[in-house]
Amino acid sequence: MPKRPKVITEEQLIAAAEHLSTSREQFINELRMVMESFVAFQERLRTFSDYLDARDRHINAGIQLQSTVSESLERLVNLLTENTVALNENTERVDKFLTKFETYFGTDRGLELEN
Repeated sequence: MPKRPKVITEEQLIAAAEHLSTSREQFINELRMVMESFVAFQERLRTFSDYLDARDRHINAGIQLQSTVSESLERLVNLLTENTVALNENTERVDKFLTKFETYFGTDRGLELEN
């Protein structure tokens, strides 16, 4: 024998409708909270992305500065090398000149002037 449907009273039907309405409101409220959470999370991700972009710009600026300093130091080393070579050449020339001078005039001994 087929089962007969259960008969619901008007009060039970009203209670079921109220329960459905309350459940729907709770679902909507929870859905709003989930959406607000997603929006807040998205905002945090955007803030973090901005932070990472700023950090990358800072790092790139540091790398550029380091590259500039490195190039400057290389030029300074080359300049100091050239100056050292020139100084050594001048020192040799002065030494040769002093040798010729001393050969021609003698040493500085005996050149003391009397007042």
